[in-house]
Amino acid sequence: MKEEFRYIISEWLARKLPETVARDVNIDLNADKIIAIAGVRRAGKTYLLFDTIKKLAGSDVPRENMLYINFDDDRLMDLESGDLDDILSTYYEMAQPKKDSGIFLFLDEIQNVKNWELWVRRTYDSKKCRIFITGSSSKLLSREIATSLVGRNITYVLYPFSFREFLSAKGVRLGKNILHSDDRHRINALAREYMTNGGFPETAFETDIETKKRIISSYYDAILYRDIISRYRVEDANRLEMVFRYAINTYSSGFSTVKLYNYFKSQNLGISRQTISNFIKFGEQTFLFYQLLQFFKGFKRSNQSRKKLYVVDNAIITLLISGPEYGKLLENMVLIELLRRKERNPSIELNYLNNKEGEVDFVVSEGGSIRELIQVTYELNQKNMERELRPLLSAMKELKPERCVLITFNAIGRETVVEKDVETLTFVQWALGAYDRKL
Repeated sequence: MKEEFRYIISEWLARKLPETVARDVNIDLNADKIIAIAGVRRAGKTYLLFDTIKKLAGSDVPRENMLYINFDDDRLMDLESGDLDDILSTYYEMAQPKKDSGIFLFLDEIQNVKNWELWVRRTYDSKKCRIFITGSSSKLLSREIATSLVGRNITYVLYPFSFREFLSAKGVRLGKNILHSDDRHRINALAREYMTNGGFPETAFETDIETKKRIISSYYDAILYRDIISRYRVEDANRLEMVFRYAINTYSSGFSTVKLYNYFKSQNLGISRQTISNFIKFGEQTFLFYQLLQFFKGFKRSNQSRKKLYVVDNAIITLLISGPEYGKLLENMVLIELLRRKERNPSIELNYLNNKEGEVDFVVSEGGSIRELIQVTYELNQKNMERELRPLLSAMKELKPERCVLITFNAIGRETVVEKDVETLTFVQWALGAYDRKL
């Protein structure tokens, strides 16, 4: 393997870094920790590493003191942790890094290396290198690797582009007040594109719709076959695909393994409830699915409640579902943005709420207090206003939140008068932090 290592390292040393889009992730480059970046495949983890390398280069870290290796490279298949020693020794031999500057290792898709965490821990403890790792598996999350790295790591979760990042990729420059932006009409048009085509970085730059679909399809296949079927040794790929298709069709609504089991049983398709649960868990571990528990004041009841299922990006939904509903797409989009905000403030909790008046889409709580109630509807008018507001107002009286928000996609008409204690915002206003309703 050493010849392969030499060739890959020589490619890196000669490589010119690509242009990157700034992400809303503030990596602490001064932290004396292993930096782990986790997230769904193709969310931009590699480019976030490249951006980090550029920042280090800007602070006078020599290029020869930084090594990037992508373990998704087919030349590096079936590596074990001992092979990483050979990569490092080959790098020292070839690059001859400066001794008065630190060594920075960037190990992309590290989960492809067997027992990688043992090597990373040993190398970190030697204090010879600063280590940055990425992976498309929740095994990189702190709770998953706490036993191996025991407090040695800081983990960041990266999602596909936020709406603000999407606008940046499209060349829209937001000032302090977006209401005065010359691009405000284009911003609203791009919000619709973002809702249907999603925020995966590569497709944000692609203009042809059919090409976008082919790219997203390749991502989905890679998640299924490389991240799940191969990694978890799933023997029946067809049943996995059926479970995922069914799950994705329930996006932004309740998901029940019992209901799915009964459906398969009625179709004479033998698949156990445990297998269904395992498949959904695999989807969560690869960041494809997210599930919310119902809000109760008691933890035990919340933990046993029926879950609502969401998908990491709307592009996957519109790829697999013909004629998706705009209201559900908007709700899914809001949930992923809430997860980004939770990433910046991990102490907040996200749930949904059912009460006698209906459902409140999101409850945002922190430290036992209710920060926010959020209701999402594609548009609000006199016909649906009572249905949307009734559960929200009932929850407000009971929970007394700090803030209550109703998010729509289209602006609310002047003739529609909303309860004064409820803030009504378009998705653009909410996502970009603008609260002037004139947008």
